Amino acid sequence: MTFPDTSFQIGTIAISPPLVMAPLHEITDQPFRRMIREVGGVGLTVSEMISSEALIRHAFKAERMMASEGERPYAMQLSGSDPDHLAEAARMAEAAGADIVDLNMGCPASNVTKGGAGSALLRDIRLAEACVSAIVKAVRVPVSVKMRAGWDASQKERSEYLDFLKMFENAGIQALAIHPRTRAQQYTGHADWSLIEKAVEAGMAYPIIGNGDVQTAEDAHRMVRETGCHGVMIGRAALTNPWIFRQVIEPGFEVTEAQRIDLCARFFRLLMDMLDEREAVHKIKKIGGWFTKGIRNGAHFRQRLNQIHDASELIRELELLKQL
Repeated sequence: MTFPDTSFQIGTIAISPPLVMAPLHEITDQPFRRMIREVGGVGLTVSEMISSEALIRHAFKAERMMASEGERPYAMQLSGSDPDHLAEAARMAEAAGADIVDLNMGCPASNVTKGGAGSALLRDIRLAEACVSAIVKAVRVPVSVKMRAGWDASQKERSEYLDFLKMFENAGIQALAIHPRTRAQQYTGHADWSLIEKAVEAGMAYPIIGNGDVQTAEDAHRMVRETGCHGVMIGRAALTNPWIFRQVIEPGFEVTEAQRIDLCARFFRLLMDMLDEREAVHKIKKIGGWFTKGIRNGAHFRQRLNQIHDASELIRELELLKQL
């Protein structure tokens, strides 16, 4: 498999290039996804994880998370552990324009797992089956799942995730993204890509998307070579290098510091256009530190992030980096 020449299907939807921007809590909102699309190279974007419970209550924040414009294809990711509520939320996501509905079975955060959602579903295959089946029956669009290798090391060692793969196939999902860390690992240690390889070798009727420890374009190519996965999902690496998807499909593509600063400034202006001032400043401070890593004198800007509370002034400080 070579990235420039391939794609994979989620139901009738072609994902080309076969690269997916991972859902990241409080990061992959509509402005961020729009920026990633502008840079190029990504084949599928995914919403932030949306609580099905909040969505069916019509919570403003949850409904806003569904917003998309000009994103095709676009998946909306839901979390929850009540099959009926997930089904209702999935119908809402479809009505809001989701091309794909994704169920989160990987989030390790305790505020998610304590309610039985996210990676906690890996502890109860029957409940997980009920949740997946309810979503599949509720919508016409394809349904996918994002999962971890297990709740803890013992579950991973028993290869119970393979039982989930078979259950998913019977339930009718049409794609699976697997992050081969356990919930207990959180984001520590390393992602065991051999589990992705075993998932591919299991020969399911749906494509397997690999995720975890893809820090560079070469990592993405290596993951495909070593595991045979049909697509690659990249998350945190895109925070410091939004061009990583482009670099996967265009080996040798280089980005100057001026281009990095210009993109960062355009993104900050987009935040100002789409969010209120307070939210824009909060998001600039949250993401600005990642975006400026590796830029000369970027440390000075990161120090200023904690001192300035005006979005326009932060953008001016950023653009000054080009003159230093």
